Amino acid sequence: MTGMDAVPKEILREAYQRKPLYILKVPLLYGIWAAAAVVLYQTQDHRFAIPIGVACSILIAYLIRGLGAVAHDVVHGNITRNKTATYWLSLLCWSPTGMSVTIYRNYHLHHHRITNTYPDVDNFVVTDYTKNPLLAKILLLVVYLGAYPLYWALQMMRYTKRLSRWEFIRMNLELLMIGGLMLTAFLLMPLQVFIFFFGLPFLLGSFLASSTSMVEHFGMDDTSDDAYSSRTYGTKCHVTNFLWNNVTYHNEHHKYPGIPFYNLASFHKKAYPYYDDEVKAAVHTSIYPLMLKLYWRILTLDIAAIDAQYAHLDRKAEKEKVLKVPGIPAGSSA
Repeated sequence: MTGMDAVPKEILREAYQRKPLYILKVPLLYGIWAAAAVVLYQTQDHRFAIPIGVACSILIAYLIRGLGAVAHDVVHGNITRNKTATYWLSLLCWSPTGMSVTIYRNYHLHHHRITNTYPDVDNFVVTDYTKNPLLAKILLLVVYLGAYPLYWALQMMRYTKRLSRWEFIRMNLELLMIGGLMLTAFLLMPLQVFIFFFGLPFLLGSFLASSTSMVEHFGMDDTSDDAYSSRTYGTKCHVTNFLWNNVTYHNEHHKYPGIPFYNLASFHKKAYPYYDDEVKAAVHTSIYPLMLKLYWRILTLDIAAIDAQYAHLDRKAEKEKVLKVPGIPAGSSA
């Protein structure tokens, strides 16, 4: 057996076990965020207010990433089977990112069905926008350094076609609510506090979302076996994995999307000896050195080869055709 298929069934069964206690990570992460807000208020006039604020902003950006990881798991049906609880918990955890959980759910379950194919949003095909080698490399760097959320939001315009009328209304209500909360915070908080409480974390979060999107799928194969579709990264970054709720175990998640976030690290440790060499080669112990390697790969990328890869496709028609393919079912275990 190849890829991850040799992992014993007893290891998989253990990995799928639900542990409701881990839902307490949600109030814990929000509690740490609230504590950071108290620090920001208390240190407004401190001589080290700016470095304290920057440190709090980095922490908050990591917390938002972690809350988004819980929302991602809820969307997959890995936390609760109750549809009402699923919606409200995913909304609670996803809202700090500034994105609608309704459109995210539709897109993300579809992403699992079409990973790394041409129409996959996470597969940023730069030659759709320019074939100039220099401009293409610059555009790739811009997207993967911080502009990925903007690119993602624009791509979601086509995913609105997959929503029912009520889902479309709900998406807009979510966006209005999120915008209203941001505006309320801006109006009520001292400007300095708001900048470090949400403004700077939002920018840092854009960098995290962009760079980790690159790390997870950039340059990976379009394959029918999800053991080879993405990278696992940061396995030795224990603090990051605690705050990000194991989102770095991305290859395990794609191969076995039904494994809850809190079981991914232990599953990886037990299953790793059974992976083949190609899968092991896509496992990385650190995050930022890997990012730098991939940024360098962008600078040396053969843009003509990318264009040739999709030369046989009617790109617009392919996107429309694949848009009709259903996403994986929530709660899918393989």
